[in-house]
Amino acid sequence: MLDILCNLLGAAFLLPLGMALGSFFEVVLDRVPRGESLLWPPSHCRTCGHRLTADELIPVVSYLAQRGRCRACDTPIGRGVPIREAVSGLALAAPWAVTGCADPVPALSLGIGLLVAIWIGYGVIRARASSTARKGN
Repeated sequence: MLDILCNLLGAAFLLPLGMALGSFFEVVLDRVPRGESLLWPPSHCRTCGHRLTADELIPVVSYLAQRGRCRACDTPIGRGVPIREAVSGLALAAPWAVTGCADPVPALSLGIGLLVAIWIGYGVIRARASSTARKGN
């Protein structure tokens, strides 16, 4: 019984951590190809420049609360953003939920491996798509 509780508590901690990492990776893959800084300007709407407040930066929850739109200009935010954030959270939390307390190192290693693999895969797909779009194919 304590193992189950330990696994669930650990997963409850790792889920938002994974979602936050997913949100950060989303910013990296958005800004780096355009030559923008990761630090400045702070998170903002690319359409109107509205600087996002703390309550607009909570992965998945903010998207749902704002109905998938910028609070300032009502521009839609892509549906893929919260999906990728949620998948990142699950990738980190799921292995821990299954065997975390009994085997913490393998559970964390698998979770981190899944998280990294997901974002490398998405980055490659995104790079290929933008490369193809630039070529006009």
